[in-house]
Amino acid sequence: MIPSAADTPGTPPSGFRDGNLRTLGRRFPELERLLRDSVAANLEAFRTPTGHPTARAGGRLLHSRYDPAGEARKAAAAAAASGADTLVILGPGLFYAVEAALNENPGVRVVAASADPSFLAACLDLRDLQGPLADERLSILAGGPPEGLLWIFERLGTRRIRILENKAEAELCPDWYGRAGAVLARWESKEAVNSATLKRFGRLWVRNLARNLDEIPRRPGVAGLEGLFRGIPALVAAAGPSLDEVLPLLPALRERAVLVCVDTALRSVLRAGIEPDFLVVVDPQYWNSRHLDRCRAARSVLVTEAAVWPSVLRMPFASVRLCASLYPLGTFAEGRAGGSKGKLGAGGSVATTAWDFARVIGCSPIYMAGLDLGFPGGRTHARASRFEQKALAEGRRLRPPATFLYEAYAGARPREARANDGGTVRTDERLALYSWWFESRMLRHPECPTRNLSSRGLAIPGMPFEPPEALLSRPPARDRVEEALETLRLEEGTSAGGDTAPSDARSRILGLLSDLEAKAGSALDIAARARRVAREGRDPSEALRLLDRADRDLLENEAKEIAGFLLPDLDSLLGRPARTLEEALERSEAVYREIRDSAAYHRKILS
Repeated sequence: MIPSAADTPGTPPSGFRDGNLRTLGRRFPELERLLRDSVAANLEAFRTPTGHPTARAGGRLLHSRYDPAGEARKAAAAAAASGADTLVILGPGLFYAVEAALNENPGVRVVAASADPSFLAACLDLRDLQGPLADERLSILAGGPPEGLLWIFERLGTRRIRILENKAEAELCPDWYGRAGAVLARWESKEAVNSATLKRFGRLWVRNLARNLDEIPRRPGVAGLEGLFRGIPALVAAAGPSLDEVLPLLPALRERAVLVCVDTALRSVLRAGIEPDFLVVVDPQYWNSRHLDRCRAARSVLVTEAAVWPSVLRMPFASVRLCASLYPLGTFAEGRAGGSKGKLGAGGSVATTAWDFARVIGCSPIYMAGLDLGFPGGRTHARASRFEQKALAEGRRLRPPATFLYEAYAGARPREARANDGGTVRTDERLALYSWWFESRMLRHPECPTRNLSSRGLAIPGMPFEPPEALLSRPPARDRVEEALETLRLEEGTSAGGDTAPSDARSRILGLLSDLEAKAGSALDIAARARRVAREGRDPSEALRLLDRADRDLLENEAKEIAGFLLPDLDSLLGRPARTLEEALERSEAVYREIRDSAAYHRKILS
C-alpha cells in the first residue's frame, strides 16, 4: 500500500509485478528473464494527490509529487508537435512519459532507455504497465552500451527523433546518460547531414533511378553472395594517404584475402598491377563516376546501387551485383522484380559500404587499408587518386596544387584527434561521423573482427591497428577466392529470378503517380475551400469530412513513399504548430501542394 502523505516513503506494492512480467515476456523474453532475476532498485514510493504513485531515488524525485501522469501528458503533447517519428525517453522512471507518449502520439514509435535494469524492475512493482508493454511501438534498452539505441533506430527505420529526459534519473548514472546523449547528438548530426544531402541531391537520385530502372530486374543482388567467402580474410582498399604504404605489398596481400576496393582507390590499385575482386561504387554523382576514367578492371565484380550514375553500369566489368536501393523508387522496383537485392550499410562514405559488403560475404577478419579518416602528413588522399591527380593537373602559378589540397584539408571544421600510433592526427566533423559509424558497427558485429593497417590514421574504437605483416602471416587463400569468382563471372547476364525481361515497374509506378497527383490536387482544392468557408464564419464540417476521405485515399496509394521522398521535412514545411483552424488548413494545403508537385516531377522523369 502506498502512503498518501505527500512526502512519506512506503513499501511499493507487489501486485503488478507478475502481470507486467508476463506481458513483457511475450515481446521481450530476454529482458523478462533479466528483470525476473534482478533485485529491484530501492525506491521510496508514495501516492500523489491525484492517486498516482511517484517515487524518490537517491533523494531525487523521479516525477511530480502532485500529478505525474498530467506532467507526462503535457511533455508528450509538446513532443507530438515536433514531427518526430520516434520519441526517446532517457530515464523512463515509472513509465509515465512512455505511457503518455504512446497514448498521445498514435503514429509515433517510443524507445525507453534506462542505464540500470533495476529501475525497470522496481517500476514493474509499482504500476500496471501491461498496456504500454504490449504496444508494438515500444522498444526498450535496459543497461548495456548506449550505442544500442543506434541498432534500435536502424531496425525501426527512424528518420527523426525527439528526446525526453528524466533529469533526476539521469543524475544517478551521469556517465551512461552522458554517453547516451552523445550518441543521440551524433545521430541527429548524421540525420542533419542526410537531410541536407537529400535537399541537394534528391532529384539527381530520382533521375538516375529513372534511367536505370530496367537494370533492376536484369541484375542479380548481393544477397546471393551472403557467406560465399566465409572464413577468408578481406582486404578493403580505401583511398586515404596511407594506402600508398600498402600498395607495394598488395600482390602478396591479395594472395591471402578477398580484395574489395572502393571507387576512389581503384586507380591506385590498378597502378600496383592488381585488379580488385570486387569494386564498390555507390555515390550517384557524375563527378564520382569520373574516378573510373581510363580504369579497366574487366575481371572485377562491380557492387553498386541502382541510383548510381548510369554510365557506371555500362562499363566492362566481369559481373554486376546490386545492393538494395536506399530510395523508395528503387525499393518499389525491386519489389516488382522479386524482392530486395540485399541490404548493405551506408554510413556516408563508400568505405562504410565496402566494409559491410566484406562482412556480408562472410569474410573474417577484415583488414582496412587507406582508412585514415584524417590527414596524416597533411595529405588528403592516396597519390594516384583522382583528387590528387586533379589538383596536380589544374594547378596554376597563382593557384598551385597545394591550394586545392589545403581547401580539402581545412574545409570542414578541422580538429586534432587521437591517432592509432598514440599521437594525434588532423581530422574533421565529416570524417568523425564516418568513424562513429564504424565504431557502432564494431560493437554490433563482434563476430567480424576488423583491423586498421593505417598506423597514423584516426583511432577508431573497436578497430585496432595491425601492421600488414599480420595479414601476410596468414596462409594463401587465392585458389578458393578465384574458384568462387569464376562462378560469379559465368553467372553474368542472368537475373536474380532468371527473368531478363524489363520490369513492369515503370508502367505501374506511372499509373500510381498519376492517381496520386490527381488526388493531391483534389485535396488541395478541398483544403482551400474549407479554409475559405472557415474564414467566412460558415460551418466547414462537410469540407473537413471530404478532406479526411482525401487523406485516406492518399495514404492508400502505393506510390506515397516515392512521392514523399522529395518532400521537405515537416519543420520546414509546417513551421510552428497551427493556432487556428484556418492556419491548420493553410499548412495542409502546403503539404498537398508538395505531394502533387513531387508526383508530377517523378512522372515526368519516368515518362
